[in-house]
Amino acid sequence: MNYRSVNKTPKSKVLKIALDLFSSKGYSGTKISDIARRADMSIGALYLRFKSKEELCLGLIKDQTRDFCKYTKNLKNKDPLEGLKTYIKYAFQKGQTLSLIIIREHKLPFIQPLKRKFFNIQHKIIEDILATGVKKGIFKPMDIKDTASLIFACIMEATALKLVYGVGEVNAMSNSLFQLITNGIGNVKSFTKKDRN
Repeated sequence: MNYRSVNKTPKSKVLKIALDLFSSKGYSGTKISDIARRADMSIGALYLRFKSKEELCLGLIKDQTRDFCKYTKNLKNKDPLEGLKTYIKYAFQKGQTLSLIIIREHKLPFIQPLKRKFFNIQHKIIEDILATGVKKGIFKPMDIKDTASLIFACIMEATALKLVYGVGEVNAMSNSLFQLITNGIGNVKSFTKKDRN
């Protein structure tokens, strides 16, 4: 196996295959040989690209969290209702598989630092959206840290529920969660029915 043959299969393809397999079979249920076979690579070529299954899993989670963070980082600068609605919708549309892997593989020690970093970044974005909403009178006064944690937990669990059990339709579920949250924290007098839908 030479290094030129390793580069025939793009890294993005390998990560996509690993994402599919880890999310459907779990980390322990996925073999390197499964990933290599689906990527049309030898096991040796895959090991030249990633030193271990652990490194591949870490690369996958870094790739997925980086994309998620890149999209969500500027939502705190939007109107609070629009920012929160967009965040929830994006999490349902794009974050489902990432949520499932993070929840399913919660006991893997090597992903803990990545999970913590991802949670802290996302938590801060939700906190900023809520703080702006409270300041503008759109949201009721609240414990912003706890509310941000609960919103993030609801999103993670609801997206995993959709993937695991096939419950609901993505857009309908994201709209329902947004309405549930804003009906609870919203200062009803400060936004119209149109804003809540």
